[in-house]
Amino acid sequence: MGTRTMRYRSVLSLVALAFSAVTCTVSCGQTSQGPSGSSSLVTSSTSASAPEPESTSTSTVAPSVSLSGASLSPVSRPAAGSETSLLRAARLAGQPGYDRFVLEFNGTLPGYDIGYVEGPIRADPSGQVLAVDGSAFLLIRLEPSSGVDLTADGAPRSFTGSGEIRSDTVVVREAALAGDFEAVMTWVLGVEGRHAFRVTEFAGPPRLVIDVSTSALN
Repeated sequence: MGTRTMRYRSVLSLVALAFSAVTCTVSCGQTSQGPSGSSSLVTSSTSASAPEPESTSTSTVAPSVSLSGASLSPVSRPAAGSETSLLRAARLAGQPGYDRFVLEFNGTLPGYDIGYVEGPIRADPSGQVLAVDGSAFLLIRLEPSSGVDLTADGAPRSFTGSGEIRSDTVVVREAALAGDFEAVMTWVLGVEGRHAFRVTEFAGPPRLVIDVSTSALN
């Protein structure tokens, strides 16, 4: 009887020890172990939806993941033809992760040169210093483009909006019309420091969109 009792107690001890090991595995290890037993890290990402329906884009290499396709490098594209693109509207608004400036045209998009320049900003063609709020200046040069239709009787204005635009933006302080002379139109974005930007082209109607990242200063 003594030998059987000792064997019975040994079996009970082994069963209890195995049950404890299984319980520890379920309660302690399952939250940090993947299906194969190796540790896993789950990440999630969100993307800001653009209010403008996208078509084609022209952009430079992105320095960060906050605004895909953004850079501090200048962006240029020559005009597709000689017809003057008439500006119809200009708008500025804040979006999650970036500030957006939109130029909307009648007809086709003009050629453009977009990049940061040193101040002061001078009006075209007067050459007078133009006061633009901000410590950095993103110059948008459009050619051939105008806000006035010189081919129509009376030279009506195609763009009747304000030449100084402010909105609920984070880093872009204002958008200012700096020139409209001999089919060359110039806008300037006054920015709080140099931030990466991207340039995107949209169709229906033709729009040129400049997004300025609101992440840390570059």
